Amino acid sequence: MSAAAAVAKSDGRARNAIRIAWLGVLLLTITLYLPGLKGYFEFDDYPNIVDNDALHVTTLAPSAWIQAMWASPSSDLQRPLASLSFALNFYLTGPDPWPMKATNLAIHLLNGWLLFGLLRRVFALARRANIVRDEWLALIVSAVWMLHPINLTPVLFTVQRMEAMAQTFVLLGLLCYTGARTRQIDGRPGAGWRLWIGFPLSAALGIASKESAVLLPLYALALEATVLAGAMRPRSELRAFYLAFLIVPGCVGLAWILPHVGADAYASRPFTLAERLMTEPRVLVDYALWTLVPLPFLFSFFHDDFAISTGPLQPWTTLPSMLAIAALAVAAFLLRRRRPLVALGLAWFLTAQALTATVIPLELVFEHRNYFASAGLLLAAVDLLLGGEGSLPLPIVRTALVGALSLLCAFSLALRAHEWSDPVKLAVTEAARHPDSPRATYELGRTFVVLSDNRAESPNATRAFDALEKAMRVPRATIMPETGLIMLATRTGRPIDDAWWQSIVGKLEHRKPTVEDTEAIKALTLCQRRGYCALDDGKMLGVFLAALENGSRDPGVLYSYAIFAFNRLHDRDLALRLAREATDVSRDPQYRINLANFLIDLGQLEEAQEEIARLRSQNRLGALTPSIRLLEERSASARNVAPADH
Repeated sequence: MSAAAAVAKSDGRARNAIRIAWLGVLLLTITLYLPGLKGYFEFDDYPNIVDNDALHVTTLAPSAWIQAMWASPSSDLQRPLASLSFALNFYLTGPDPWPMKATNLAIHLLNGWLLFGLLRRVFALARRANIVRDEWLALIVSAVWMLHPINLTPVLFTVQRMEAMAQTFVLLGLLCYTGARTRQIDGRPGAGWRLWIGFPLSAALGIASKESAVLLPLYALALEATVLAGAMRPRSELRAFYLAFLIVPGCVGLAWILPHVGADAYASRPFTLAERLMTEPRVLVDYALWTLVPLPFLFSFFHDDFAISTGPLQPWTTLPSMLAIAALAVAAFLLRRRRPLVALGLAWFLTAQALTATVIPLELVFEHRNYFASAGLLLAAVDLLLGGEGSLPLPIVRTALVGALSLLCAFSLALRAHEWSDPVKLAVTEAARHPDSPRATYELGRTFVVLSDNRAESPNATRAFDALEKAMRVPRATIMPETGLIMLATRTGRPIDDAWWQSIVGKLEHRKPTVEDTEAIKALTLCQRRGYCALDDGKMLGVFLAALENGSRDPGVLYSYAIFAFNRLHDRDLALRLAREATDVSRDPQYRINLANFLIDLGQLEEAQEEIARLRSQNRLGALTPSIRLLEERSASARNVAPADH
């Protein structure tokens, strides 16, 4: 046998071993996640999926599917592709969370396969000598990423399919890009459609799933600056490419973002823009720690107890964290030629945080923001430890470290999936792990409320009262615990403590309402309106006045106040004025739909027709057609009917 034949045979055996190993990783990932699929919906799943009637599609009528596409309350762009996938789940399997989570797991497995394919190409572009070793490294990075507990929420937190789907198209876009660049470098045909059609199409589909896919051109640029640093040809085409897909869209995006990051944008947040910018380096350092040292107790669903940085040394870790993140950026720059894969991994980790860790007034910490970022950091770590020439000394120790990381990931993922298998277990664990988290402590109380079934004799009712009383005193708590206490008390026949009302008013008087505050006020209003809660009108009026005292014109509060004014105060003029104001200050067409319904109920049909006409002008791709049709039918049937109770 010739030497070439022997090498080919050896490479063939190695590739077969890689295929078998990949199958093993796939089966292990499914096995570890399987218990978590039994869990229920959590947190943002409710407004986005469970309570979002537009997603509950039961017909093949195109209008229903179009309405479902534009039904997400999470974003101005409304993430139509992700919403469509939830609607398809509901159409096929109903409201059962298991198939939805199983779909998420399938997407995660697909992403692992795409990541493996991408890293194989990236290693090949690095032009290193040992091709088989590099394929094993690509497999190791992909395997650890698939098993990493930091990536659990895009699988088991149902709504975060949005993030997983977005990254599916990011990975496809990078595959198109690396495929195009490989052909350009080798002088082969087929680069054009990948670069000018496949890449932008992937970006568009990713953004239609979640806005984080807008970072795709920056990930490609990081590839050019590191692995492809010596192959910037053809220069004119690359310049045109980045002008079309990075510079121009980037300028448009900045023009849209900057007006939305002023003081008003932070009014409902417990931090300012400056505090956010000081805090996020500490968040990124924690992300890196959680990725590289995935100990089970470090992970959590809720991180709203994260301390806000109010100065460079308050807390003292603020400035060191800023320096650490700056050091990572400098290291990526300095290593771009000597260790391009390490530099690329660091660049991807930092770039992936460009939207969520900068000026946009988002919440501070969420693990799912590392779904792509963790792949970059793992690439840097694995190549630094096992990448051959230029790696650290002591190869046995380095191999042991990668093995320990893999085992720790699998162990921590198994524990987390077990926690997510049962909502009670998850709630108890989260509250114990984060006793100062407003959301974790409230969720524990809410879970006991559900278990009590609002029965006074249930021991879980007593546990719910105790847990909610504790939750209302947690620092930075919203008014949701007090709302839960009031609603549970009125449904179980217990007296409503005045201290609960006073706590609500006190919190609202000192800050503008948060999203949770608005939802809590809405819940109280609807509970009273539907006759489930016997509430004092004077106390309720005090809540509305306190919520609006700081100049807040939150549309949710305004519309809840409108319902209260009409049904309890019997003040039609005030109710109509509040409903109009809610419509004026919100871009959500649902408020205009509410206003039109309100006008029909009041018998003001000409004004209702004006609002219906405005809805027609907002009817993007027919998404509002079913609502408009229903309003027109109600308006026609109401012409000879007296005003109804709203």
